[in-house]
Amino acid sequence: MNVREELLNNIDLEYKKFNSSLNINNMIGVRTPKMKEIAKEIVKDNSYLEFFNMNHIYHEENMIHMYALSFIKDKELVYSELDRLVPTINNWAFCDSLMNIKIIDKNREYFYPLINKYKKSKKEFEIRFSIIMLLSHYVVEDYIDDIFKIIEEVNNDFYYTKMAIAWLLCELMIKFRDLCIDYLKNSKLDDFTINKSIQKMNESFRISKDDKIFLKSFKR
Repeated sequence: MNVREELLNNIDLEYKKFNSSLNINNMIGVRTPKMKEIAKEIVKDNSYLEFFNMNHIYHEENMIHMYALSFIKDKELVYSELDRLVPTINNWAFCDSLMNIKIIDKNREYFYPLINKYKKSKKEFEIRFSIIMLLSHYVVEDYIDDIFKIIEEVNNDFYYTKMAIAWLLCELMIKFRDLCIDYLKNSKLDDFTINKSIQKMNESFRISKDDKIFLKSFKR
């Protein structure tokens, strides 16, 4: 399959206009279901390696590259491609497209070095990558202590890092309520991130009304 040709044949100008506020460079306007369909097809017909080695021009090509990893069962290839893609991430949508890579859930220990590598970065979307990895694949008991440590350690000077941490803390409140509350009591996070976390918790349908009232006491 010629991925670029397929994308150009499926441009949705209304969709592109709707997403213009995202300020994503080189977006041509292809809807997510179509991109996932293309990603699945190039893995099925074994043309994905050729596509991976192409110079990606469009935002959608980057997205398809990441989506394709969710259909690949070779963990070594997925790891190497993730490591290659992370430094090229330049927007939150591209970063967050890693959320459905199921092979990570089955091989958490194997992929964990990627989190340790990029949590030390000084670049906004590399740090967000490490946080989204935790949010998507590591909110389980074996990694809960590490997650709270990483939240405190990462460079939190960036907007999209703060937003990812807020999202992660909301998920932690849902799945590890008591531990999350203990963390909030002593957190050294900045006021914006704490307040945004509480906002997300209040917007969640999976957190009780009583807890939402209680969480307001942590607002700064």
